[in-house]
Amino acid sequence: MAETRKQGGAPAGGKNAPPPARVEVKIDRALKRRWEELVSMLRAADREGASAFDQKWEAVSAIVEHDPPLYLAGGMATVKEFLSKHVGETERTARRYMRVARYASPAEEVRFGTTKLDSILDYFEAKAGQPLEGRLPVDFAKVRLSVKRDDKDVRLGLEELTLDELRVETRKLRRSGGQAPAKASPIAKAIANVLKGARLGSIGVRVAGGKVWLGGIPLEAWRELVDALRKVELP
Repeated sequence: MAETRKQGGAPAGGKNAPPPARVEVKIDRALKRRWEELVSMLRAADREGASAFDQKWEAVSAIVEHDPPLYLAGGMATVKEFLSKHVGETERTARRYMRVARYASPAEEVRFGTTKLDSILDYFEAKAGQPLEGRLPVDFAKVRLSVKRDDKDVRLGLEELTLDELRVETRKLRRSGGQAPAKASPIAKAIANVLKGARLGSIGVRVAGGKVWLGGIPLEAWRELVDALRKVELP
């Protein structure tokens, strides 16, 4: 069964303006109940604080990623409106936390910290050349990355790696199309060579199947990117 609501209001353009269209929104009662259950979980997690990080973001994920999104049953039309009213985070931050909650256990969140887990997930995505799907490619506890410290190559686990080291290695992967630099596509190298600086240097470049893929483009750097791409000389 479904609950039907009529939305409308007073004309906004004066007494001679046509009345606004009346829209009927049908809300499935089962979806409404599920929405209320998840919102209750969300509120309980907020009361518990940081220790309920996993519970909170799994509830947010269940609301946002449901088909149709469950926030519709709460009277909200967009994910942005839902996050603003019930979560207090931007969509970008929320999706990062949802990803951490999806792939990490509460014990791993305590052991490594959500910021470092978010950074290593960025690394995995850069290595794969696409967003993560399905199972995680490696156990967090088994992560070992080669980095330079004091001019020496060392292999470190996730606990020993700094955030700066993780971000540097992620940028290297993005610039090389997810491969070791020596094996990167010559076209990817040519494009990466013109993408330099604080705003363009983090943009991922991948060449596959006769197509060029660019990822992680800052909106404020769009014109700068277009100008840089005009300078690319393909091999």
